[in-house]
Parts: sequence; C-alpha cells; structure tokens
Amino acid sequence: MKNKTFATSEQYLRTVPYPEDTTSYKRVLHGNLIDLTRQGIRQAGFTIEKESYTMAADGKIANGKYTIANIRDNEMQIQIAWQNSYNKQVTLKWAIGIHVFICGNGCVSGDMGSFKRKHTGDIQQLTPQWISDYISTAGDVFSEMQTIREEMKLIPVDIVVASEILGKLFFMEEVLHSTQMNIIKGELKKATHDYGAPGSLWELYNFVTFSLRTIHPSEWMDSHEKVHSYFTKILGWHSQISIDIVEEKVEESPYKQLDWTEEIKNY
Repeated sequence: MKNKTFATSEQYLRTVPYPEDTTSYKRVLHGNLIDLTRQGIRQAGFTIEKESYTMAADGKIANGKYTIANIRDNEMQIQIAWQNSYNKQVTLKWAIGIHVFICGNGCVSGDMGSFKRKHTGDIQQLTPQWISDYISTAGDVFSEMQTIREEMKLIPVDIVVASEILGKLFFMEEVLHSTQMNIIKGELKKATHDYGAPGSLWELYNFVTFSLRTIHPSEWMDSHEKVHSYFTKILGWHSQISIDIVEEKVEESPYKQLDWTEEIKNY
C-alpha cells in the first residue's frame, strides 16, 4: 500500500484560515512562524539549505523543517523544526535535530531541550531573538549527536534485542503504531539504506526514524523526541546542554525506563 503523505507548501500554509483569539487561546500564524524561524536562523549566523512542510486537518496542524548548511559532517547535518496548530491539538514548539543524508531520515533530540509555548498569554510577542537564542545551541547539539552516533555504532543488536526494544516502543511508550512496525520489520529483513554499521543500535535507530516518516503531523515531533530519548537512555547518555528558555518539559512516560545498557552487553 502506498504510504500516506502529508507534504504541503509554504504558500498553502500561509492561506489556511485561522481562528479568532479567545481569553484562553492566542493564535500564532503558520506564516509568521516561517518568517520568525528564518530570521532566527539568520541571526544565529546559519544558512538554510532546504525547507519542507507537512500538514494535517486541512492545514490546522503544521510542521516546518529547515536543514542548516553550516553544521554538518559526511553523514548528517543539523535540522531545525517547529510544530503549530490552529485547533489546539499541539502546542507551538521548536526543536533541534539531525537530517541523515543517506536516507533523508530526521530525528529530534528532545532530551537536549526544546523551546515550547502554549497558545496563551504573551505568545504573540515572539521575536526572532528568542528563536535565535535557542537555535544558537545547534552546534553543541550536533556535537553531542555525533558522539551518540559513534557510540550507537559500537553496540551490536541482534533480532532478540531489537524485538525487545521495538516491543517496548510499541506497547509501553506507544510511540510506534502497526504501520511503523511493519516498515521496521521490512527493514530488518532487507535494509533500504546502508547506515555504515550493520547489526548495530545505530542501524536500528535509523530503521525506527525511517518508519516515522509516515507518522501523522500531530505526532511527528513528540514521536521523534520519545524515540531519541529512549535510544539515548539505552546508551546511558545524559546531555550536558542547558537551554534556559525552555517553557515546559516534555511529558515523561508513565512506565519505568529500564537500563538496557547491561542487557545489550550480555547478548
């Protein structure tokens, strides 16, 4: 079956009808977010290489993604992303992640911090400087992601360990759905891309992010954050980056996180 696509254009997002403000809801227009993000990236001294947009609910939910030309190595580069909604289904949020060249996969490193605001109060007073201050941490995030990538490449993962990790992401974290599980199953049998570390945690990580390309836009950012957080906890990784403008913390899973580090080493 053909994968469902939610791709859209900047032009369309600028024309989506938006709701009126209320005492409990303050709108932020998709078009304003596009302009603010571009200005913030430029003020941080970076250059945009590519932009892409996705939407759902006739544009009432939208995501924007911006790959940065300045911060990259031969495997991946930094990506800035935002999410927004006109129907209160998701909060306004920016996040820093990576774009993997070989497959076009993305990830969001939510455990390293994300800039999140509710559609209330002074949200309409957003400025490019706020965004620039957040985006200025992208270089540090990328350095950590490079270290995480190389550590993941060194950890072997067989089908038994992969099944346990995927099972927890499906049943306990509820971040993967049947569509994503079927995609990952196919990747485990015959990988679409060569990630340079067959049978490793890094390869499995990319199988999962590859499957998330089909995820609904309302779940895209949170799903990536949860996946990245889960895999880094397997490593026992704790980010050293502090972002002072975080408005809210990403909600933790109600399930206890297990220490997979020793379990993987025992296989």
